[in-house]
Amino acid sequence: MGPAGGVTMGLSTGLVARLAGVVSWLFYRVEQVGCAPARSPVLLLPNHPNSLLDPVVVWATAGREVRFLAKSTLFKGHVVSALVRASGAIPVYRRIDEGVDVSRNAEMFAAVAAALGRSELVCLFPEGVSHSTGRLEPLRTGAARIALSAVAAGTSPALVPVGLNFERKTAFRSRVTVAYGRAFFANDLAELYRTEPAVAVRTLTERISDEMRRLVVEADPRSDSQIVDRVDELYSAARGAAATVEERLERRRIIATGIETLRSRDPYRYHQVRDAIRRYDARLRRFGLRDAHLDLHAPPGAVARFVVRELAVAIVLVPICVIGVALFVVPWFLTDLAARRMARGLDVEATVKILGGGTIYAGWAAGIAAVVWRLAGPAAALGTLVALPAVAVAALFAVERQTAVLEAAGAWLALRQASPRARRHLARKRSEVVRLLDEVRAWMAAEHR
Repeated sequence: MGPAGGVTMGLSTGLVARLAGVVSWLFYRVEQVGCAPARSPVLLLPNHPNSLLDPVVVWATAGREVRFLAKSTLFKGHVVSALVRASGAIPVYRRIDEGVDVSRNAEMFAAVAAALGRSELVCLFPEGVSHSTGRLEPLRTGAARIALSAVAAGTSPALVPVGLNFERKTAFRSRVTVAYGRAFFANDLAELYRTEPAVAVRTLTERISDEMRRLVVEADPRSDSQIVDRVDELYSAARGAAATVEERLERRRIIATGIETLRSRDPYRYHQVRDAIRRYDARLRRFGLRDAHLDLHAPPGAVARFVVRELAVAIVLVPICVIGVALFVVPWFLTDLAARRMARGLDVEATVKILGGGTIYAGWAAGIAAVVWRLAGPAAALGTLVALPAVAVAALFAVERQTAVLEAAGAWLALRQASPRARRHLARKRSEVVRLLDEVRAWMAAEHR
Protein backbone atom coordinates (compact mmCIF):
# COMPACT_ATOMS: atom_id res chain seq x y z
CA MET A 1 0.00 0.00 0.00
CA GLY A 2 1.48 3.35 -1.01
CA PRO A 3 1.54 6.54 1.03
CA ALA A 4 -1.81 7.71 -0.29
CA GLY A 5 -3.42 4.41 0.63
CA GLY A 6 -1.94 4.60 4.11
CA VAL A 7 -3.32 8.11 4.58
CA THR A 8 -6.74 7.05 3.32
CA MET A 9 -6.82 4.06 5.63
CA GLY A 10 -5.73 6.18 8.58
CA LEU A 11 -8.50 8.67 7.90
CA SER A 12 -11.05 5.86 7.52
CA THR A 13 -10.07 4.12 10.73
CA GLY A 14 -10.02 7.45 12.56
CA LEU A 15 -13.58 8.19 11.46
CA VAL A 16 -14.76 4.71 12.41
CA ALA A 17 -13.07 5.03 15.80
CA ARG A 18 -14.82 8.34 16.47
CA LEU A 19 -18.12 6.83 15.36
CA ALA A 20 -17.55 3.93 17.78
CA GLY A 21 -16.93 6.40 20.59
CA VAL A 22 -20.13 8.30 19.86
CA VAL A 23 -22.23 5.12 19.64
CA SER A 24 -20.84 3.79 22.94
CA TRP A 25 -21.31 7.11 24.69
CA LEU A 26 -24.91 7.45 23.54
CA PHE A 27 -26.15 3.88 23.94
CA TYR A 28 -24.39 2.86 27.18
CA ARG A 29 -23.02 4.34 30.36
CA VAL A 30 -19.46 3.12 29.92
CA GLU A 31 -17.20 2.52 32.92
CA GLN A 32 -13.61 1.42 32.50
CA VAL A 33 -11.10 -0.43 34.64
CA GLY A 34 -7.48 -0.39 33.49
CA CYS A 35 -6.35 0.31 29.95
CA ALA A 36 -4.52 -1.20 27.02
CA PRO A 37 -0.75 -0.71 26.74
CA ALA A 38 -0.12 2.58 24.96
CA ARG A 39 2.64 1.14 22.76
CA SER A 40 4.14 -2.19 21.70
CA PRO A 41 2.44 -5.11 19.90
CA VAL A 42 -0.71 -6.15 21.78
CA LEU A 43 -3.33 -8.88 21.43
CA LEU A 44 -6.58 -7.80 23.09
CA LEU A 45 -8.68 -10.78 24.19
CA PRO A 46 -12.26 -9.82 25.15
CA ASN A 47 -15.26 -12.02 25.84
CA HIS A 48 -18.04 -11.76 23.25
CA PRO A 49 -21.55 -11.30 24.71
CA ASN A 50 -22.94 -8.56 22.48
CA SER A 51 -22.32 -9.13 18.76
CA LEU A 52 -21.14 -6.02 16.86
CA LEU A 53 -21.41 -3.81 19.95
CA ASP A 54 -18.44 -5.59 21.54
CA PRO A 55 -15.86 -4.20 19.07
CA VAL A 56 -17.57 -0.81 19.28
CA VAL A 57 -17.11 -0.67 23.06
CA VAL A 58 -13.54 -2.00 22.86
CA TRP A 59 -12.59 0.58 20.27
CA ALA A 60 -14.15 3.35 22.34
CA THR A 61 -12.07 2.42 25.40
CA ALA A 62 -8.79 1.03 24.01
CA GLY A 63 -7.13 4.42 23.76
CA ARG A 64 -5.37 3.61 20.49
CA GLU A 65 -6.15 2.33 17.00
CA VAL A 66 -7.40 -1.26 16.95
CA ARG A 67 -7.19 -3.91 14.22
CA PHE A 68 -10.05 -6.36 14.73
CA LEU A 69 -10.37 -9.88 13.47
CA ALA A 70 -13.85 -10.20 11.97
CA LYS A 71 -15.66 -13.08 10.33
CA SER A 72 -15.25 -12.98 6.56
CA THR A 73 -19.01 -12.86 5.95
CA LEU A 74 -19.06 -9.30 7.33
CA PHE A 75 -16.89 -8.08 4.45
CA LYS A 76 -19.43 -8.63 1.66
CA GLY A 77 -23.14 -8.21 1.09
CA HIS A 78 -23.72 -6.94 4.60
CA VAL A 79 -25.16 -3.66 5.85
CA VAL A 80 -22.03 -2.94 7.90
CA SER A 81 -19.47 -4.21 5.38
CA ALA A 82 -18.36 -0.68 4.48
CA LEU A 83 -17.62 0.12 8.11
CA VAL A 84 -15.85 -3.21 8.63
CA ARG A 85 -13.61 -2.57 5.63
CA ALA A 86 -12.96 1.04 6.63
CA SER A 87 -11.94 -0.05 10.11
CA GLY A 88 -8.99 -2.04 8.74
CA ALA A 89 -10.37 -5.30 10.12
CA ILE A 90 -8.72 -8.60 9.18
CA PRO A 91 -11.06 -11.33 7.84
CA VAL A 92 -11.27 -14.72 9.57
CA TYR A 93 -12.57 -17.68 7.55
CA ARG A 94 -14.62 -19.85 9.93
CA ARG A 95 -15.75 -23.41 9.31
CA ILE A 96 -19.22 -22.61 10.68
CA ASP A 97 -19.84 -20.03 7.93
CA GLU A 98 -21.34 -21.56 4.79
CA GLY A 99 -19.29 -21.41 1.61
CA VAL A 100 -16.13 -20.13 3.30
CA ASP A 101 -12.67 -21.30 2.22
CA VAL A 102 -10.90 -21.90 5.53
CA SER A 103 -7.57 -22.36 3.77
CA ARG A 104 -7.54 -18.59 3.39
CA ASN A 105 -6.85 -18.29 7.12
CA ALA A 106 -3.18 -18.43 6.12
CA GLU A 107 -3.78 -14.88 4.84
CA MET A 108 -5.27 -13.95 8.22
CA PHE A 109 -2.24 -15.28 10.14
CA ALA A 110 0.10 -13.40 7.80
CA ALA A 111 -1.87 -10.15 8.19
CA VAL A 112 -1.90 -10.44 12.00
CA ALA A 113 1.82 -11.23 12.08
CA ALA A 114 2.51 -8.14 9.95
CA ALA A 115 0.34 -5.95 12.19
CA LEU A 116 2.06 -7.18 15.36
CA GLY A 117 5.42 -6.72 13.67
CA ARG A 118 4.46 -3.04 13.28
CA SER A 119 3.65 -2.89 17.03
CA GLU A 120 -0.08 -2.52 16.34
CA LEU A 121 -2.93 -3.49 18.65
CA VAL A 122 -4.91 -6.47 17.35
CA CYS A 123 -8.19 -7.57 18.92
CA LEU A 124 -9.80 -10.98 18.55
CA PHE A 125 -12.59 -12.69 20.46
CA PRO A 126 -11.23 -16.06 21.65
CA GLU A 127 -14.72 -17.55 22.15
CA GLY A 128 -15.19 -17.34 18.39
CA VAL A 129 -18.90 -16.44 18.42
CA SER A 130 -21.11 -14.01 20.31
CA HIS A 131 -23.57 -15.51 22.77
CA SER A 132 -25.93 -14.76 25.66
CA THR A 133 -25.08 -17.51 28.13
CA GLY A 134 -23.76 -14.99 30.62
CA ARG A 135 -20.60 -17.05 31.04
CA LEU A 136 -17.25 -17.38 29.36
CA GLU A 137 -17.62 -20.07 26.71
CA PRO A 138 -14.84 -22.58 25.89
CA LEU A 139 -12.17 -20.79 23.89
CA ARG A 140 -11.08 -21.60 20.37
CA THR A 141 -7.37 -22.10 19.86
CA GLY A 142 -6.87 -19.25 17.38
CA ALA A 143 -5.68 -16.68 19.93
CA ALA A 144 -3.04 -19.04 21.32
CA ARG A 145 -1.84 -20.05 17.85
CA ILE A 146 -1.55 -16.42 16.78
CA ALA A 147 0.40 -15.49 19.93
CA LEU A 148 2.76 -18.44 19.72
CA SER A 149 3.32 -17.94 16.00
CA ALA A 150 4.27 -14.33 16.70
CA VAL A 151 6.72 -15.42 19.39
CA ALA A 152 8.25 -17.98 17.03
CA ALA A 153 8.68 -15.22 14.43
CA GLY A 154 10.54 -12.99 16.88
CA THR A 155 7.67 -10.76 18.05
CA SER A 156 6.56 -10.80 21.68
CA PRO A 157 3.00 -9.43 21.85
CA ALA A 158 1.49 -8.49 25.19
CA LEU A 159 -1.66 -10.57 25.76
CA VAL A 160 -4.28 -8.40 27.44
CA PRO A 161 -7.57 -10.00 28.58
CA VAL A 162 -10.65 -7.77 28.51
CA GLY A 163 -13.90 -8.31 30.40
CA LEU A 164 -17.03 -6.82 28.80
CA ASN A 165 -19.69 -6.75 31.52
CA PHE A 166 -23.07 -5.49 30.31
CA GLU A 167 -25.55 -5.21 33.16
CA ARG A 168 -28.51 -5.07 30.73
CA LYS A 169 -26.92 -5.20 27.32
CA THR A 170 -30.12 -4.70 25.31
CA ALA A 171 -31.27 -1.69 27.35
CA PHE A 172 -30.60 1.84 26.16
CA ARG A 173 -28.41 3.84 28.60
CA SER A 174 -27.63 0.78 30.73
CA ARG A 175 -24.18 0.30 32.23
CA VAL A 176 -21.25 -1.59 30.76
CA THR A 177 -18.02 -2.08 32.69
CA VAL A 178 -14.98 -2.67 30.50
CA ALA A 179 -12.12 -4.23 32.46
CA TYR A 180 -8.63 -4.38 30.97
CA GLY A 181 -6.55 -7.00 32.76
CA ARG A 182 -2.83 -7.25 33.35
CA ALA A 183 -0.65 -8.01 30.34
CA PHE A 184 1.02 -11.41 30.17
CA PHE A 185 3.27 -13.11 27.62
CA ALA A 186 3.72 -16.46 25.91
CA ASN A 187 7.52 -16.40 25.64
CA ASP A 188 7.94 -19.19 28.20
CA LEU A 189 6.11 -21.55 25.83
CA ALA A 190 8.35 -20.88 22.82
CA GLU A 191 10.44 -24.05 23.20
CA LEU A 192 7.38 -26.20 23.91
CA TYR A 193 5.69 -24.75 20.81
CA ARG A 194 8.70 -25.77 18.73
CA THR A 195 8.71 -29.39 19.98
CA GLU A 196 5.03 -30.02 20.89
CA PRO A 197 2.90 -27.29 19.29
CA ALA A 198 -0.46 -28.84 20.21
CA VAL A 199 0.48 -29.00 23.90
CA ALA A 200 1.75 -25.41 23.87
CA VAL A 201 -1.44 -24.17 22.18
CA ARG A 202 -3.61 -26.01 24.69
CA THR A 203 -1.58 -24.69 27.62
CA LEU A 204 -1.78 -21.08 26.43
CA THR A 205 -5.49 -21.37 25.65
CA GLU A 206 -6.13 -22.48 29.24
CA ARG A 207 -4.01 -19.60 30.52
CA ILE A 208 -5.94 -17.10 28.40
CA SER A 209 -9.24 -18.53 29.66
CA ASP A 210 -8.14 -18.19 33.29
CA GLU A 211 -7.05 -14.58 32.79
CA MET A 212 -10.27 -13.62 30.99
CA ARG A 213 -12.45 -15.27 33.63
CA ARG A 214 -10.97 -12.99 36.31
CA LEU A 215 -12.58 -10.01 34.55
CA VAL A 216 -16.04 -11.35 33.73
CA VAL A 217 -19.16 -11.43 35.92
CA GLU A 218 -20.55 -14.85 34.98
CA ALA A 219 -24.30 -14.97 35.57
CA ASP A 220 -27.22 -16.22 33.52
CA PRO A 221 -28.90 -13.05 32.13
CA ARG A 222 -32.37 -14.58 32.47
CA SER A 223 -32.10 -15.50 36.15
CA ASP A 224 -28.91 -15.12 38.16
CA SER A 225 -27.96 -11.66 36.91
CA GLN A 226 -30.98 -10.16 38.70
CA ILE A 227 -29.97 -11.82 41.97
CA VAL A 228 -26.42 -10.55 41.51
CA ASP A 229 -27.79 -7.02 41.10
CA ARG A 230 -29.91 -7.23 44.23
CA VAL A 231 -27.23 -8.79 46.43
CA ASP A 232 -24.76 -6.14 45.31
CA GLU A 233 -27.28 -3.37 46.03
CA LEU A 234 -28.04 -4.81 49.46
CA TYR A 235 -24.39 -5.02 50.44
CA SER A 236 -23.70 -1.54 49.11
CA ALA A 237 -26.57 -0.04 51.09
CA ALA A 238 -26.30 -2.05 54.31
CA ARG A 239 -22.53 -2.45 54.62
CA GLY A 240 -21.43 0.77 52.99
CA ALA A 241 -19.44 -1.29 50.49
CA ALA A 242 -16.89 0.59 48.41
CA ALA A 243 -18.34 1.90 45.16
CA THR A 244 -15.26 2.29 42.96
CA VAL A 245 -15.60 0.65 39.57
CA GLU A 246 -12.84 -1.88 40.31
CA GLU A 247 -14.25 -2.91 43.68
CA ARG A 248 -17.83 -3.14 42.46
CA LEU A 249 -16.77 -5.32 39.53
CA GLU A 250 -14.80 -7.67 41.78
CA ARG A 251 -17.66 -7.83 44.29
CA ARG A 252 -20.18 -8.67 41.57
CA ARG A 253 -17.90 -11.32 40.14
CA ILE A 254 -17.57 -12.99 43.55
CA ILE A 255 -21.34 -12.76 44.14
CA ALA A 256 -22.07 -14.38 40.76
CA THR A 257 -19.65 -17.22 41.46
CA GLY A 258 -21.16 -17.68 44.91
CA ILE A 259 -24.73 -17.86 43.60
CA GLU A 260 -23.79 -20.52 41.07
CA THR A 261 -21.96 -22.54 43.76
CA LEU A 262 -24.83 -22.19 46.22
CA ARG A 263 -27.46 -23.33 43.72
CA SER A 264 -25.50 -26.43 42.74
CA ARG A 265 -24.31 -27.48 46.21
CA ASP A 266 -27.10 -26.35 48.54
CA PRO A 267 -30.39 -25.70 46.67
CA TYR A 268 -32.31 -25.28 49.93
CA ARG A 269 -30.09 -22.43 51.10
CA TYR A 270 -30.16 -20.92 47.61
CA HIS A 271 -33.98 -20.74 47.64
CA GLN A 272 -33.90 -19.46 51.21
CA VAL A 273 -31.80 -16.50 50.07
CA ARG A 274 -34.02 -15.82 47.05
CA ASP A 275 -37.19 -15.94 49.17
CA ALA A 276 -35.71 -13.63 51.81
CA ILE A 277 -34.78 -11.06 49.17
CA ARG A 278 -38.19 -11.27 47.53
CA ARG A 279 -40.02 -10.76 50.83
CA TYR A 280 -37.84 -7.77 51.66
CA ASP A 281 -38.38 -6.28 48.19
CA ALA A 282 -42.14 -6.70 48.54
CA ARG A 283 -42.04 -4.70 51.80
CA LEU A 284 -40.01 -1.97 50.14
CA ARG A 285 -42.45 -1.72 47.24
CA ARG A 286 -45.37 -1.25 49.63
CA PHE A 287 -43.71 1.94 50.86
CA GLY A 288 -42.35 3.03 47.47
CA LEU A 289 -38.76 2.88 48.76
CA ARG A 290 -35.38 1.50 47.76
CA ASP A 291 -32.49 0.26 49.88
CA ALA A 292 -30.52 3.49 49.76
CA HIS A 293 -33.59 5.50 50.81
CA LEU A 294 -33.57 3.91 54.26
CA ASP A 295 -30.31 5.73 55.05
CA LEU A 296 -31.34 9.02 53.45
CA HIS A 297 -31.24 12.03 55.78
CA ALA A 298 -32.31 15.34 54.27
CA PRO A 299 -32.32 18.34 56.64
CA PRO A 300 -34.91 21.04 55.83
CA GLY A 301 -32.21 23.46 54.68
CA ALA A 302 -30.77 20.95 52.21
CA VAL A 303 -34.26 20.15 50.91
CA ALA A 304 -35.00 23.84 50.39
CA ARG A 305 -31.74 24.40 48.49
CA PHE A 306 -32.44 21.32 46.35
CA VAL A 307 -35.94 22.55 45.47
CA VAL A 308 -34.79 26.07 44.56
CA ARG A 309 -31.88 24.81 42.47
CA GLU A 310 -33.88 22.17 40.60
CA LEU A 311 -36.79 24.49 39.90
CA ALA A 312 -34.36 26.93 38.29
CA VAL A 313 -32.77 24.14 36.23
CA ALA A 314 -36.19 22.76 35.28
CA ILE A 315 -37.13 26.07 33.66
CA VAL A 316 -34.45 25.30 31.07
CA LEU A 317 -34.54 21.51 30.90
CA VAL A 318 -38.28 20.74 30.95
CA PRO A 319 -38.95 22.50 27.61
CA ILE A 320 -36.02 20.57 26.09
CA CYS A 321 -37.53 17.33 27.43
CA VAL A 322 -40.95 18.17 25.98
CA ILE A 323 -39.51 19.10 22.57
CA GLY A 324 -37.33 15.98 22.49
CA VAL A 325 -40.18 13.65 23.40
CA ALA A 326 -42.52 15.28 20.90
CA LEU A 327 -39.96 15.02 18.09
CA PHE A 328 -38.55 11.58 18.76
CA VAL A 329 -41.10 9.40 20.56
CA VAL A 330 -42.25 7.84 17.28
CA PRO A 331 -38.79 6.71 16.02
CA TRP A 332 -37.94 5.54 19.55
CA PHE A 333 -41.05 3.34 19.58
CA LEU A 334 -40.39 2.04 16.06
CA THR A 335 -36.76 1.20 16.92
CA ASP A 336 -37.81 -0.78 19.97
CA LEU A 337 -40.49 -2.60 17.99
CA ALA A 338 -38.07 -3.45 15.17
CA ALA A 339 -35.45 -4.77 17.61
CA ARG A 340 -37.94 -7.05 19.35
CA ARG A 341 -39.22 -8.45 16.06
CA MET A 342 -35.95 -8.74 14.14
CA ALA A 343 -33.38 -9.73 16.75
CA ARG A 344 -32.62 -13.47 16.74
CA GLY A 345 -31.25 -13.43 20.28
CA LEU A 346 -30.16 -11.24 23.18
CA ASP A 347 -26.61 -11.05 21.85
CA VAL A 348 -27.75 -9.25 18.67
CA GLU A 349 -30.67 -7.18 19.98
CA ALA A 350 -28.56 -4.14 20.86
CA THR A 351 -26.85 -4.32 17.46
CA VAL A 352 -30.24 -4.36 15.75
CA LYS A 353 -31.29 -1.35 17.82
CA ILE A 354 -28.20 0.59 16.74
CA LEU A 355 -28.42 -0.30 13.04
CA GLY A 356 -32.19 -0.17 12.81
CA GLY A 357 -32.42 2.91 15.00
CA GLY A 358 -29.85 4.74 12.90
CA THR A 359 -31.88 4.05 9.78
CA ILE A 360 -35.21 4.92 11.41
CA TYR A 361 -33.97 8.14 13.03
CA ALA A 362 -32.26 9.24 9.81
CA GLY A 363 -35.47 8.64 7.86
CA TRP A 364 -37.51 10.46 10.50
CA ALA A 365 -35.14 13.46 10.43
CA ALA A 366 -35.29 13.52 6.63
CA GLY A 367 -39.08 13.52 6.82
CA ILE A 368 -39.12 16.45 9.25
CA ALA A 369 -36.65 18.33 7.04
CA ALA A 370 -38.85 17.69 4.00
CA VAL A 371 -41.85 19.20 5.80
CA VAL A 372 -39.75 22.22 6.82
CA TRP A 373 -38.57 22.58 3.19
CA ARG A 374 -42.16 22.82 1.98
CA LEU A 375 -43.07 25.32 4.69
CA ALA A 376 -39.94 27.48 4.92
CA GLY A 377 -37.54 26.60 2.10
CA PRO A 378 -34.25 24.72 1.66
CA ALA A 379 -32.15 26.85 4.03
CA ALA A 380 -34.49 26.16 6.92
CA ALA A 381 -34.57 22.45 6.01
CA LEU A 382 -30.76 22.27 6.07
CA GLY A 383 -30.71 24.05 9.42
CA THR A 384 -33.25 21.57 10.72
CA LEU A 385 -31.12 18.59 9.64
CA VAL A 386 -28.11 20.08 11.43
CA ALA A 387 -30.05 20.96 14.58
CA LEU A 388 -32.01 17.73 15.05
CA PRO A 389 -29.07 15.55 16.28
CA ALA A 390 -28.09 18.24 18.80
CA VAL A 391 -31.71 18.48 20.00
CA ALA A 392 -31.89 14.68 20.34
CA VAL A 393 -28.72 14.48 22.45
CA ALA A 394 -29.71 17.47 24.60
CA ALA A 395 -33.16 15.96 25.17
CA LEU A 396 -31.63 12.58 26.09
CA PHE A 397 -29.51 14.01 28.88
CA ALA A 398 -32.20 16.45 29.97
CA VAL A 399 -34.69 13.60 30.36
CA GLU A 400 -32.11 11.55 32.30
CA ARG A 401 -31.40 14.40 34.69
CA GLN A 402 -35.02 15.31 35.28
CA THR A 403 -35.90 11.65 35.81
CA ALA A 404 -33.21 11.43 38.51
CA VAL A 405 -34.62 14.58 40.14
CA LEU A 406 -38.13 13.14 40.15
CA GLU A 407 -36.85 9.89 41.67
CA ALA A 408 -35.08 11.82 44.44
CA ALA A 409 -38.21 13.85 45.11
CA GLY A 410 -40.32 10.69 45.17
CA ALA A 411 -37.93 9.06 47.64
CA TRP A 412 -38.12 12.07 49.95
CA LEU A 413 -41.93 12.07 49.82
CA ALA A 414 -42.04 8.32 50.45
CA LEU A 415 -39.80 8.73 53.48
CA ARG A 416 -42.01 11.51 54.79
CA GLN A 417 -45.05 9.26 54.50
CA ALA A 418 -43.40 6.26 56.13
CA SER A 419 -43.43 6.38 59.90
CA PRO A 420 -40.12 6.13 61.81
CA ARG A 421 -41.30 2.76 63.09
CA ALA A 422 -41.87 1.48 59.54
CA ARG A 423 -38.43 2.70 58.46
CA ARG A 424 -36.79 0.98 61.45
CA HIS A 425 -38.72 -2.20 60.60
CA LEU A 426 -37.49 -2.13 56.98
CA ALA A 427 -33.91 -1.43 58.06
CA ARG A 428 -34.12 -4.38 60.47
CA LYS A 429 -35.43 -6.67 57.73
CA ARG A 430 -32.61 -5.54 55.44
CA SER A 431 -30.09 -6.39 58.16
CA GLU A 432 -31.63 -9.84 58.50
CA VAL A 433 -31.23 -10.46 54.77
CA VAL A 434 -27.63 -9.26 54.82
CA ARG A 435 -26.84 -11.43 57.84
CA LEU A 436 -28.19 -14.40 55.90
CA LEU A 437 -25.91 -13.46 53.01
CA ASP A 438 -22.99 -13.24 55.44
CA GLU A 439 -23.79 -16.75 56.65
CA VAL A 440 -23.79 -18.00 53.06
CA ARG A 441 -20.45 -16.32 52.43
CA ALA A 442 -18.97 -17.95 55.53
CA TRP A 443 -20.35 -21.34 54.44
CA MET A 444 -18.80 -20.93 51.00
CA ALA A 445 -15.44 -19.97 52.50
CA ALA A 446 -15.54 -23.14 54.63
CA GLU A 447 -16.48 -25.22 51.55
CA HIS A 448 -13.43 -23.98 49.68
CA ARG A 449 -10.93 -24.69 52.45
